[in-house]
Amino acid sequence: MKICLVSSMHPPHDKRVFDKEAVTLSSNGYKVLHLCPGTASDSGVFNDVEIVPYCRPSGIKGRLLQIFQLYRMANKINADVYHCNEVDSWFVGVLLKILRKKLCVFDVHEHYPSTFAESRFPKWIQPAVSSLVKLIFRLFLPFTDRLVLAKKSVSDDFPNSDSKKVLVRNFTPLSGINFTGVREVVPKGSDVTLIHLGLFGKIRGWPQTLEALKTMKQKNVRLVVIGDFNDGSRADFDSVVSAYGLNDRVVVYDWMPFEDAFKHLMQAHIGLVVFQPGILNHVYAMPHKMFDYMAAGMAVICPEFAMEVAPFVKEAKCGLLVDTANPADLAKKLDELVSSPDLIHEMGVRAQKAVQQHYNWEAEAKHLIQMYKELEELQ
Repeated sequence: MKICLVSSMHPPHDKRVFDKEAVTLSSNGYKVLHLCPGTASDSGVFNDVEIVPYCRPSGIKGRLLQIFQLYRMANKINADVYHCNEVDSWFVGVLLKILRKKLCVFDVHEHYPSTFAESRFPKWIQPAVSSLVKLIFRLFLPFTDRLVLAKKSVSDDFPNSDSKKVLVRNFTPLSGINFTGVREVVPKGSDVTLIHLGLFGKIRGWPQTLEALKTMKQKNVRLVVIGDFNDGSRADFDSVVSAYGLNDRVVVYDWMPFEDAFKHLMQAHIGLVVFQPGILNHVYAMPHKMFDYMAAGMAVICPEFAMEVAPFVKEAKCGLLVDTANPADLAKKLDELVSSPDLIHEMGVRAQKAVQQHYNWEAEAKHLIQMYKELEELQ
């Protein structure tokens, strides 16, 4: 079976699309291509997956015009299955289903109706926009063979289609993690390192994090940030760090490969997920970083409103739930952890065990492979 993963936004070596799904399918005997935005230098075969890049246009208008180019390229590949990773690439898959009788899979990464409405339209019209997107989904569903759900909560956007749904969550691969060695308990009074991995910005909670760091009773705390500021607020961040007198306690690193970032995680003690409320996609977020923290044996801080991941923290007893919009509550919970090194250690041990036993990509990949075995029977 020949599988083409179609992306209108995801880059050639995307963590989920390429590193997890494409490589998993290829290693299980399928011929896999990733049709995606990129440059000529991205073209080639990597881990037995062929990258077919094209030049990505800018803006909504460019993405709409791109659909026809994407259709022509996808049609030329002549795959058996088109595994689509965004709404516009899903439309391409639907066209291929209708016109070429190909199998179509939609990989649902987020709550697209709410995300699209909240990010591009004023509040008064957002419900109508969200309803319109859901209507489009219902029109596409009859021409879709499977829905791959990255998290349970996105299921609600696809009513009356349970037979098509397959849950394949975005957990950390065990294969890329070195679990050898046991973390030692931080000596009381020694520095405790907080870490935030991935995109950071105001709606991802850096103002509240810095204010909490400033007001904490425990001062033997430093913050490490790894990743880009995706809202252009890096200068503001640096200014607040200086104004709060935190220059010697805050370190920022640019994006780095996961292998290098994981080394920093292994040296840190508390992992931060500090999304702010008021955005539906934050309520249902499944942040990969949280499972990276857990795999590294860290205690985690997580929003109490996060419906997807807060239950994991409760079940594994591996961290604390926080009102992330309230710096005082964040400071209080961090003080609770920092003042008790044994608690940090115990939570970290439970976190890592939970990843090894349950929350890992290898367990989720079995659902993906089984789905494709079923699709083979539909050919």
